[in-house]
Amino acid sequence: LRTRGFIAPLDLGAKGSCHIGGNVSTNAGGIRLLRYGSLHGTVMGVEVVLANGQILDSLTTLRKDNTGYDLKQLFIGAEGTLGIVTAVSISCPPKPKSMNVALLGVSSFDNALKILVEAKKDLGEILSAYEFFDGGSLNLVKKHFKDVVDPFDSIHPFYILIETAGSNVNHDREKLDTFLQGVSENGFCEDGTVAQDNQQQQKIWFLRENITSACGHEGKVYKYD
Repeated sequence: LRTRGFIAPLDLGAKGSCHIGGNVSTNAGGIRLLRYGSLHGTVMGVEVVLANGQILDSLTTLRKDNTGYDLKQLFIGAEGTLGIVTAVSISCPPKPKSMNVALLGVSSFDNALKILVEAKKDLGEILSAYEFFDGGSLNLVKKHFKDVVDPFDSIHPFYILIETAGSNVNHDREKLDTFLQGVSENGFCEDGTVAQDNQQQQKIWFLRENITSACGHEGKVYKYD
């Protein structure tokens, strides 16, 4: 998709091993649901094999289709109980020309919520991801992935990963800097860092995306999601 100038509206930490049919069947949310919404909105059509072997072909690519029942919605999130999804038509947004990633250390869950409110107001249309995890999760990632470097000198109770995606490098960075200055001056965050290049962005995302794997290395996970 990227070579054609587009990206998938769904992005998961398990993107290296998961399949789109399974994503649709579980209505996977992903890290960019905040920007692009759920699969109920981005999937335009599906092909499904029913229990009796019949193939249901609903692979429409028409966004505005007001005719009859919207059968595809029955299979999104049904976890295969009504049929196996074998093909999908999905709306893919253009690949952003500008991306920024910031990681904030916060002292309380209430402040994390306050930062989210400010991010929606100040970053608006360029806000593409807002991820929350705690200090315990970060410690597990550092424990089980030896090459991980903590961006901060001290451990914080909670962390917020913010990503912006837009079309103008200078405009997007200015909005992000203004937002970060505001949440810092208001005392909502204690520490923060902004990735300076794609490699640093990937290192910050690594902390978030490998929490599940780190939990698995630690032992049996009773309940995660």
